[in-house]
Amino acid sequence: MRPGTLLRYYACKDQLEEIIRNNDVILDVGCGGGQSAIRLKEHYPHLCLTGIDLSTYLIARARQRAQRKGYEIHFEVADAEALPFPDASFDIVYSFGSAKHWPDPLRAFGECWRVLKPGGEFLVADATSDATLEQAENFYAIARFPRLLQKPVSALLYKRMFCPSLSVETYRQMAAKLQMPPATVSHLPSMPAFLFRTQKPIPSRI
Repeated sequence: MRPGTLLRYYACKDQLEEIIRNNDVILDVGCGGGQSAIRLKEHYPHLCLTGIDLSTYLIARARQRAQRKGYEIHFEVADAEALPFPDASFDIVYSFGSAKHWPDPLRAFGECWRVLKPGGEFLVADATSDATLEQAENFYAIARFPRLLQKPVSALLYKRMFCPSLSVETYRQMAAKLQMPPATVSHLPSMPAFLFRTQKPIPSRI
């Protein structure tokens, strides 16, 4: 598994599975090779899953993987900053390990928020520049990489994956600009990652 795959699996799988219960229509933004969506389909066959990614190659891989397993999952090439879906299309919108690659993350978060239904859940996690070397080493240990390489590989991950990312405070400012509920953004304990988790408010009827 690649570091991004491991990050979303170990840090976020419980967060996502916790909100699946009464939600059926789900969008995976930056789905890569489709591993996360396919894992969800294995555990929750009733889900209507869509995955988008900017990479034609990765979408082709995702489709192949789903086809081999006989799963109906819709994968398509699309830009997180211009999602090709109507407003309020999904019960859950999530993205794991992709946000750091978005050229204009504020625009991408706005698009995710737009296609989410009122009352729907929004969940995003990725590396953060606030990570410490100790947290990178903890991530390495949780991922069960060879112990012998822990120090040099952790230092490399810290330099290449975490330091170039954005800070938790930057993501909080984005959430505020998009008028998301307070406390939407947190720093995952002992992990070199941030977590967006919030519910889109249901407009009040006057």
